[in-house]
Amino acid sequence: MPQPKTSQTQSTGFTTKGITFCNWNDISEPGVYVDTEYPRCFRVTSDALVPNGSPTIHGTSFTVAKISSDPMLVKSRIQHICAENNLPVPD
Repeated sequence: MPQPKTSQTQSTGFTTKGITFCNWNDISEPGVYVDTEYPRCFRVTSDALVPNGSPTIHGTSFTVAKISSDPMLVKSRIQHICAENNLPVPD
């Protein structure tokens, strides 16, 4: 059986099947990120990435999967992408 296509990203993460995995503290681009262990998602806007501008993009270290570059992706699409990629599906 062929292995999924993976590639290294410029951060410490990796990409497989169009999903980028990284550490929560390494998020550097806006988008929708899903916790890989718990059914929760995070909408990260460009405003949240301004240095010292948001207290939410640092702290506890855990792995997230970037499923979209659009932070305003509709909830049903987020759930569909998560289900297709065996990620926890947020409520």
